[in-house]
Amino acid sequence: MSESVVIFPQPDADPQGTRTVFESGGRRVTLVAVPDEHEAAPVVANLVAEGAGLVELCGGFGPLGAAKVIAEVGDRAPVGAIGYGSESLAAISRFHLTFLAGQDQSELFLMLLPGADPRRDRLVIRRPGGFSFRGVAVPDLAAAERVVQEEKVGLIELFGGFGADAAARIHEVAGGTPVGTVTYGIESMDAAAAFRAA
Repeated sequence: MSESVVIFPQPDADPQGTRTVFESGGRRVTLVAVPDEHEAAPVVANLVAEGAGLVELCGGFGPLGAAKVIAEVGDRAPVGAIGYGSESLAAISRFHLTFLAGQDQSELFLMLLPGADPRRDRLVIRRPGGFSFRGVAVPDLAAAERVVQEEKVGLIELFGGFGADAAARIHEVAGGTPVGTVTYGIESMDAAAAFRAA
């Protein structure tokens, strides 16, 4: 079974990582919450040692946090991180400034997993003020669009192989909500492509 991991910061997470596993069609996606991006590198290294073949980091890591994870993992697994296009930069900046001011907003992570059932394959973390974090495994882009139509969120991040075309469609369906997708550095591109092809 091939396994990828999606890592995101959640302040109340276990320092060793809080895991939620989605499986379908011989693939596994493990959504892992860590207390913050500074504590992620050893957690990710342990996940790779346990067999994770691909690592995807949420946009909260930025290049500095991603560089720490890449250094810890080395060439044992490709590591990618969420990036945002110019159409999302102003909105993601507002989202970040609101977060820094201590105001929460809702987030939606969509993870591509063929055969997934979005009604069942989801993690919801409720937050004060009616906000939430939602991680939803979807089998394809059409299912992702349906989930987006049902959710009111401040940002959307796409994992598991969604490309720029999917991000553009999700951005449109979400009415301009910032949408990020995973990108890989040149050192990880071939390994990430090989993982996807397996």
